[in-house]
Amino acid sequence: MPSLVLLLGGKGTRFGGKKQFLTYKGRFLFEYLLEKVKGLFEETVLVVPEEDFENFKRKFPQFKVAVGGSERQFSVYNGLKLVSESTVVIHDGARPFASRNLFEKLLTPSPCDGKIPVVPVRDTIKKVTSEGIVLETLPRKELFAVQTPQVFKTEVLKECHERALKENFIGTDDASLLERFGYKVCTVKGEVFNFKITYPEDWEIAKCLLERGLV
Repeated sequence: MPSLVLLLGGKGTRFGGKKQFLTYKGRFLFEYLLEKVKGLFEETVLVVPEEDFENFKRKFPQFKVAVGGSERQFSVYNGLKLVSESTVVIHDGARPFASRNLFEKLLTPSPCDGKIPVVPVRDTIKKVTSEGIVLETLPRKELFAVQTPQVFKTEVLKECHERALKENFIGTDDASLLERFGYKVCTVKGEVFNFKITYPEDWEIAKCLLERGLV
């Protein structure tokens, strides 16, 4: 069975607080997520801010707990150090609405070294300079928004993280590390409701979905 690394170590700068610790009806949103995927994983590693480490070790003794780093990538690497299984799933705690079906779909056998969920972009995408000048319009049919959970061979992901550290390379997701070092990454269809809570308005949308029982 695979391992799950759940990233809960962000500072939530754009949100105005630790969005990964949002609660609904007295429980953390990530607790609802973990309940949905119960039985899929041999072990779960929670990666949390340093100031929350001791509290989480006491509150969630059934899970392994790691301290987050200054960048998302460093948080993942810290979590990987506690992983003992050959397959690992990396998921952002700020995406609490990923379905069990999505996790199961990603965990099906694959010839690839990594597998990620993607959704087609709906808007026209333009490349723009820092001064606000449009450089070009990108072909929308070739563009996809990437989500988590992302599934990898554990040893491959560890190797890529270690090589990235040596090269001072920071990727925006774990799949970008595999891409950089020549490994094969496959995609599956993601989910519209599997959005990332980034800004306060995202939380307002999330509450509406929760109240209507849609997630």
